[in-house]
Amino acid sequence: MKVAISRRGFLHAAAAGSLGVVTGCGTLMHPERRYAPNDGRLDWGIVALDGLGLLLFFIPGVIAFAVDFTTGAIYLPPAGYGDNTSPPTDEQLVTVEVPHDELTQRRLEEVASQHAGRDVRLVSGEYKTARLTKLGDFWPTWASLRR
Repeated sequence: MKVAISRRGFLHAAAAGSLGVVTGCGTLMHPERRYAPNDGRLDWGIVALDGLGLLLFFIPGVIAFAVDFTTGAIYLPPAGYGDNTSPPTDEQLVTVEVPHDELTQRRLEEVASQHAGRDVRLVSGEYKTARLTKLGDFWPTWASLRR
């Protein structure tokens, strides 16, 4: 027995499938988690939404799982990562001098990781740098770089 689906029914199914993928994709819900450090703990909310997409619409669900595992958005961030919502005070700022000829992306990552006490990754095009002549110039420079 062959069942014909109307154009309207097809559009409704396609819209529901697209909505399922968008709401179930951790990469879209938590863009800050993409390629961020994680300790391997799964975010069961994202797993459930991706699983719902897999149950209702197989191909979009598989795509949602693949994208979330590839980007790491399906994992919870490590404890303490991004918990500090207030900016550091002047007393917490430290001057770190690195010779100008050593200022490469890799060297900046090493120095920042050492002083932050955790792994720091700089993604090209997603960070800005500026030369500071004294530590007191940090906050005005920081504000101008955020624009």
